[in-house]
Amino acid sequence: MNKKVKIFGFILIIFLFGLLILKSWGEPVSELEKSNIETLDQNDFSLIPSSSWKNKKDGKSSEISFYIDGLKDTKGFFKNFDIIFNVTESPLNSNLKVSINVNSIYTENEYRDEALMGEEFFNTEIYPVIEFYSNNIIKSKLNHKTIGELNMMGKGKELSFPFEFKGMTIDKDNNEVAIFEGAFEIDRTDFGMETVTSVGDEVSIKFYCELYKF
Repeated sequence: MNKKVKIFGFILIIFLFGLLILKSWGEPVSELEKSNIETLDQNDFSLIPSSSWKNKKDGKSSEISFYIDGLKDTKGFFKNFDIIFNVTESPLNSNLKVSINVNSIYTENEYRDEALMGEEFFNTEIYPVIEFYSNNIIKSKLNHKTIGELNMMGKGKELSFPFEFKGMTIDKDNNEVAIFEGAFEIDRTDFGMETVTSVGDEVSIKFYCELYKF
């Protein structure tokens, strides 16, 4: 009888410990503070003045998030990134560059962040940066599509994805702002990550950015 009680007690401890881990698994909350868009004719590329545009590093006006399905869904953000959008009158001659500091990954769980930056996943000690360079931008009736190369973990893969030009506005500091939004998916195993039973291979990425002339 005592042996059964001890076994039951051990199982109960393991169960409660598991609940504690799941409770502290965490899910980050977006800190975006979107500006009000004044332009009515949205997605008209010609409304963007020809210039170079970049994001502010305030953590509130632009955001890159990711979501991975699995045994325990994982949602997170990259806190440190640079976006430079060189706009010309013709979308075909415009280009985009995005650089992400992978060590800025944030999932509201320190242990999970460390695991994602480790050898099994991003391996940031060797590959600390993700970069995307566009070759051109194609305009359609509903949105735009950028075509370029994604460099991650020492591998370059062609990537194209749609995005919306949401419009122009003036921020609280009287600066002109161009607003963009989009989403796409990648297979993390295409870049050398191994398949893990508890973690999905498909990664959904969303971005929202308010860019400023410089």
